[in-house]
Amino acid sequence: MKAKKIYYKRLFNLGNFSNAEIGIELEVEENEKAIDVLKNAKQFIDAFDPNIDIAEKIEKLEHIINNPRNYNYGQVEDAKKELERIQSNKDDDLPF
Repeated sequence: MKAKKIYYKRLFNLGNFSNAEIGIELEVEENEKAIDVLKNAKQFIDAFDPNIDIAEKIEKLEHIINNPRNYNYGQVEDAKKELERIQSNKDDDLPF
């Protein structure tokens, strides 16, 4: 069986007994693996955590990038990609 679509959603707790649900549905292309599409969907949705101030997030990412000896290679590379995604964010463009 081959996956044709991936749907990922996450429920964010906003406090005061309220939540925000954010989700995305992606099609799996012929040359893609479903697990890679799922990872991309998760990364995309997790970037929209309504509890995190974008300026604070940028500051944390820059800290990781500017202090690579305190983090592993993967963390630094992920921080670079996420910062680039935030800085080049267009309304409907997906980062993958």
